[in-house]
Amino acid sequence: MMKITRILLAEVKVPLPKTLRLGPLAIESRDYVAVRIDTDGGICGYSLGYPRGTPLVDALLRVGQTLLGSDPMLRRQGIYAFEQANATSRPVYARALSLLDIALWDICAKAAELPLYKMLGGLRQKVPVTAVAGYYMDTRSVEDIADEVAMRLDQGYARVKVMLKGDDPAFDMRYVQAVTRRAPGKVAADAHWSWSSLTEAMRFCRTIADCDLAFLEDPFGPQDCDLTVELQRKICIPVAAGEDVVDMGSMRRLADGVSILRVDATTCGGITGALGALHAAVMGGCTVFPHVFPSLHLHLACSFPQIEGVEYIPPESGADPLDALLLRPIDVIDGCMVADEAPGVGLELDWKKVESRTGRSAVIE
Repeated sequence: MMKITRILLAEVKVPLPKTLRLGPLAIESRDYVAVRIDTDGGICGYSLGYPRGTPLVDALLRVGQTLLGSDPMLRRQGIYAFEQANATSRPVYARALSLLDIALWDICAKAAELPLYKMLGGLRQKVPVTAVAGYYMDTRSVEDIADEVAMRLDQGYARVKVMLKGDDPAFDMRYVQAVTRRAPGKVAADAHWSWSSLTEAMRFCRTIADCDLAFLEDPFGPQDCDLTVELQRKICIPVAAGEDVVDMGSMRRLADGVSILRVDATTCGGITGALGALHAAVMGGCTVFPHVFPSLHLHLACSFPQIEGVEYIPPESGADPLDALLLRPIDVIDGCMVADEAPGVGLELDWKKVESRTGRSAVIE
C-alpha cells in the first residue's frame, strides 16, 4: 500500500506588469497556493489554486495533517472523513479540500500511467478555446480592445471574453456594442459581480439586448444564486455563473436555472466536486464552461460532451502568469488546446520555480 509521507505548501506571488482592475477589485499581483503531496512510492501529486483572500495555507495545514500516512489511492476516504467531522465549517475549507483532492487524483492518474482524461473515459483529444481579452481597460481605449478581440478571433479562438467596467453603465453599453460589432455571437462579457439588485442588472441588460452576446457572466456575487437564476429567467442573453460556488446545493440551483455553469475544480471540491457539478449540469440541461486553469480543466473538457471548451488568458497579457510555474507550457494551436498525454491531471509544477517565488511555505511530515 502506498502512503503519503509529506505535504509541501507554498504561497506564490507573481507581480503583474501593472494594476489589474476587475470590477471593484484592484490586483497588483497574481497570487497562487501550490501543493505537492509526496508518497513512499516515489509519486508526487500537484495542484495549484487562487487563495482569493482566504487563509488557504492555514486551511491546508489543518486538513493535510489528517491525510499524512494514509493511502492516496483511497482519495475520498480522508477528505470525506474530514468533511464529516467539520460539517459546519466545510465552506471555510472548500478550497483546501479542492486542492488536496486534485493532488490525490494526480497521484492516482500517475500510478495508473494515464492522463486524467483517459482515466475518466476519454471523449476527444482537443477542445476549442475561449480567450480572455481587454485587461487593463482603465488605461486603454475601447477601439484598442475591439482590435484585440478581432485579433484573437483571427487567430482561431472560438470565442473571446471581455470584462465590463461595472461602475459605469453608459461606458459599458458603448463598450459591449463596440466589441460585439466586430464578432456578433462570439464575444462574452464578464460583469464581475457588478450588481446588487435585479433592477440594476435588468436596466443594463435592456441596453445591450441587441448586441448578440455569447453570454453574460457573474452578474451577482456567488452567494446570490437566486438572483442570478431570476435574471436568466427574465432575459434572453445566456447567463453564466458558478466559478466561486463551493457547495453542491448552490451549484445544482444554478445548473437548473442558468444557461452555462462555470465550474472551477480548484474551488468546488477538486476533480470529485467538478464531476458532481457536471452531473448537475446534465440534469439541469445547461452546458459547462470551466474557469481558467486550462491545463487542468482541459482533461475534463476532453471527457464530457457538455463542456464547451476551456478558458485561456494569453500569456502576453501578463494577467495570469501560470506558465511561470508549470513544468510544461500551455500550447494553443489554431484556437484549440490538445490534451497532454503525460500521466496526471495536467498541473505538473516545476517546484524549483515555485520555491523561487515563494513567500510563505509549510511542510507537513
